[in-house]
Amino acid sequence: MKVERLANALNVTRGGFYWHFTDRADLLDSLLQAWEEETTALFEGTLGRDQANGMREFSALIQIWVEEKAYSPAHDSAVREWARTSDRAEAAVKRVDNHRIGVLKKIFLDMGYHDDEAFIRARITYFHQIGYYLLGLGETQEQRRKMLPLYIQILTGKTSSED
Repeated sequence: MKVERLANALNVTRGGFYWHFTDRADLLDSLLQAWEEETTALFEGTLGRDQANGMREFSALIQIWVEEKAYSPAHDSAVREWARTSDRAEAAVKRVDNHRIGVLKKIFLDMGYHDDEAFIRARITYFHQIGYYLLGLGETQEQRRKMLPLYIQILTGKTSSED
């Protein structure tokens, strides 16, 4: 990505670009930081504050993935692709992945699973979801919603109506 090409695409001058960012590296760092902060807040927002309820938390997270309103799999995939060629991006992706798995582990702990099982269920759920996006299955939201109760049952070991 060249600064001049980016400035032209945004219909700003190079000077306008440099008013916001000191250089290209600053822009890239800002993009990574914004992605990391936004995705972390999104996942953490699913956790119950006063009364943790693992199934409600899990359902809230699944809704984020299925609805794709606040969460963009395309943006996530773009950052993951970038991480293949950038140490900075790779480090950010690893931090985010570890954090997301930590949130999922907390959800499974809130369901009553012990530490090791909560961790493994968190990893399986997360790997499943990342794999789903990487494979680009292209299912409609209707198809995904139809299969959701079975996914929830298999991933959590509980029915979606259990608390």
